[in-house]
Amino acid sequence: MKFPNAYEGMKKLVAAEALKIISAGLAIIGAILGLSALAGATVAAEGSEAGIVGAAASGLGLVICSFAILVLGIISEIFTLVGLKKASNDEPRYFRSAFIMAIVILIASIVSGIIGVIPGADFFANLLKTLLNVASIFVYVNTVMGISRLAKELGRQDVVSMGTTILIIEVIQLLLSSIATYTSGILGVIAAIVSFAGYIVYLVYLNKGKKMLES
Repeated sequence: MKFPNAYEGMKKLVAAEALKIISAGLAIIGAILGLSALAGATVAAEGSEAGIVGAAASGLGLVICSFAILVLGIISEIFTLVGLKKASNDEPRYFRSAFIMAIVILIASIVSGIIGVIPGADFFANLLKTLLNVASIFVYVNTVMGISRLAKELGRQDVVSMGTTILIIEVIQLLLSSIATYTSGILGVIAAIVSFAGYIVYLVYLNKGKKMLES
């Protein structure tokens, strides 16, 4: 094995992306529950007991999904940081840049969460989330470039070519995530579904990179 540190790092990145897929799936469920709660509240306003129960159940489900997404997000970020740091021992240029930006994103995410609970600060919280999505593009680009650089040394042009395609897909996915920050309802569900698909595609690429490093 020519790049053992990168291989161990890639295993952590694969695990982190798998957790993001689960979170994205919960986000889709949460968006649907949000629509259901809204519909139930409308019916409840007309005095329907079933509407009240339905709205309450959907609201509780939404809270549970939101909490699960938060926990999975924290674990995923830890795996990402550990993976990038480990991989940077074999490829210090791109993986280290991604690692540094990932730390910045983690700190900014905490700040965003604090701002989000301040009354009247929704605009600034959403703006910060958009900037975080842009920063995430930087992490994706450097991670893919790091994998591509190792792939070139191993003579795996197929992995290099796939990386270019992955970057285009991830940029589109993150842009849609930014749009979802400012939208709700059907558009929010569509954006969540697209994000889910983007995570799966990226996971396939990371797993291919991991298998490449096994040899």
